[in-house]
Amino acid sequence: MLKGKVRVYFAIITVAALLLGVGGYFYQQFFLSDKFLPGVKIAGISVQGCTLAQAQQQLQLYLDQAYTTPIVFYAEDYQYSTVMKDISKEVDVGQAVEKIFREERERDLLSKITNLNGFREYNYSLPIAYDSEVKQVLLDTWNEILGQEAVNAQLDMNPSLGLIVIPEVSGWVVDVQATFKQLPNQWSELEAVRANISIAEQVPEVTAKDLEIMGELASYVTWYKVAEIDRSHNLTRAANSINGHMVRPGKEFSFNKTVGPRTLATGYRDAPVIVGNTLEPGLGGGICQVSSTLYNACLLAGLDIVERHNHGLAVSYVPLGLDATVAYGASDFRFKNNTDYPVYIRALAGGGKLSVNIYGHLEYKKNIQTSHVVDEILPFEYRDEIDPEMKTGESRVDHKGFPGYVVRSFRTYYDNANQLINSEMLARDKYKPFDEITYVGPPGAEEITDPFEPLVDGETDIEGDSQEEDQVNNNPDAEAENNEDPQIEGPPEDS
Repeated sequence: MLKGKVRVYFAIITVAALLLGVGGYFYQQFFLSDKFLPGVKIAGISVQGCTLAQAQQQLQLYLDQAYTTPIVFYAEDYQYSTVMKDISKEVDVGQAVEKIFREERERDLLSKITNLNGFREYNYSLPIAYDSEVKQVLLDTWNEILGQEAVNAQLDMNPSLGLIVIPEVSGWVVDVQATFKQLPNQWSELEAVRANISIAEQVPEVTAKDLEIMGELASYVTWYKVAEIDRSHNLTRAANSINGHMVRPGKEFSFNKTVGPRTLATGYRDAPVIVGNTLEPGLGGGICQVSSTLYNACLLAGLDIVERHNHGLAVSYVPLGLDATVAYGASDFRFKNNTDYPVYIRALAGGGKLSVNIYGHLEYKKNIQTSHVVDEILPFEYRDEIDPEMKTGESRVDHKGFPGYVVRSFRTYYDNANQLINSEMLARDKYKPFDEITYVGPPGAEEITDPFEPLVDGETDIEGDSQEEDQVNNNPDAEAENNEDPQIEGPPEDS
């Protein structure tokens, strides 16, 4: 009886030991091993029995060869040849192998035990990532050769026929996404590829049908000095940017988005701009005259003004309170098309004349006038600044001074019989005064006197000088000269 129990215990212990041994073996093989199991592949490359370092080496050798796979893009007679390495991102082999090894560790135990002979393959894919910057370069290159930009329909004025519509012209543009879809998306089993460059029709944003119903809703004209070459250049460039732009019903127009950044790279030049309450050279001087002219045309067309800012100083090309300054990334001019039909902008600059016309459905043509009221005039100061380059006693007026203003602007609606319908206040603006600065030479030795030294005959004291200065400043002729032009004749910030 005792011997039988001993045999049973011995058998149990033996089986337990055997199970522990087998379990330890499998635990060692499947959970602690630093090698890939049988049947494992990465991108079609077998890595079974390989350590991480060995697998990385195997995969790198394959990829080095795969990078040289030729790719040919073509369209009719045009052909562009390259290799995979030039259009794809390089694979981080170490990171890829480690990620797959972690996934292998998480694979279920049954699939591992039943595939000790490696009969079944566990192939881990390795996706290809194509370089987006390279795509953009190829798109630009191919569009220059194979593309044709669509031309929007336009409105023009014919001397004999009046307002005419110039039809649109469809264009062609490369579809780079559709082109790259023809390329392989995995690094396994790569072969040479020929991909047809996909070209799609580009439909113009503005068609003749959009313009056929249009008539002039409003127009506004301002003038500029052609002799100011850089400012005229900037002004003309900005006018060309907004010319032909159409705004759909309910949509907004942004001046900054349409014109874009004002930089040397985009073709703009240095011209005077208002910075704070002074004039300084700056890129894009002259542009604010375009935004201000457009603002006034939009007011007369009855369009909703979404965003508008006044200059720091008064300007001469539009009435007080009716300017619209812009600065890219800071101040914008925006309006909304509040009609049920598209509105169209026509802007032309030449010969010192800038004109902006707003076209739309004549059902929305209104009888509108704009006006302003000056609530306060802010006087400017006279300031002398020493210029060490000048001689004693010399003086030079750098610029004339102009007063500032507090102004309210209005838009008034009338019916066809010129009877008042409604009036709205647009804004209350403050313009800073522009001080008059005179540069003078440094004082000479003879001008410096000892305050304790007694006055000699012919000299006047400080009070006498002040009285004389007051008399000069109260001269009616001098006051009239200071008020000749209450507005600065200079370009404002980004103006």
